[in-house]
Amino acid sequence: MDSNKLSAQIERFEVVETGRRRRWTDDEKLKIVLESLQAPRAVSSTARRYGIARSLLLTWRRSFGTRTSDIEQPQPAFVPAMVMPDQPPAPPVAISGPASGRMQKRYPARA
Repeated sequence: MDSNKLSAQIERFEVVETGRRRRWTDDEKLKIVLESLQAPRAVSSTARRYGIARSLLLTWRRSFGTRTSDIEQPQPAFVPAMVMPDQPPAPPVAISGPASGRMQKRYPARA
């Protein structure tokens, strides 16, 4: 017998409200981003301190135009181009002796 069909069990269902989404002003975001830039590898600890995800902090850093690594990334720029005249073709390499059309196996000289 299936106990779910015959029994009159009442289950208590509780909803836990975690609150609404937090709204961060641009000034608050900038303050958090600047704090994360104070020391190398401070992204995770700063994110934990403010209760945000590390990926969100990295997104804010990108949106404020800060670099996410200690290595400066080169900025794209124009490179001057130079037009050079064509080089004359190289002279053909002379073949020593006529070709017989047969392949020969060469063995190294033994000492």
